[in-house]
Amino acid sequence: MRENLEIRIPDRDIELTPGCRVRLGRFDSTVWELSHGWYSWGGNRPVCGWFLSDICDTSIVKPLQLTDLDDIYFVEK
Repeated sequence: MRENLEIRIPDRDIELTPGCRVRLGRFDSTVWELSHGWYSWGGNRPVCGWFLSDICDTSIVKPLQLTDLDDIYFVEK
């Protein structure tokens, strides 16, 4: 059973949940959708965790990293 999943960024008063759309400073023209579950990127084995996928090309996936949380400048729920 899936509980309420969320990531809180207290210093910035941001709460992220699966399905949120975000923009990152270093990818300013890309809108990413936040997800949690099994994913694979760069030919690696699948892992379970938080990841971002490009909403225009869902085959582009990247793991959500701490640096990404610092780089978020727009959130749409």
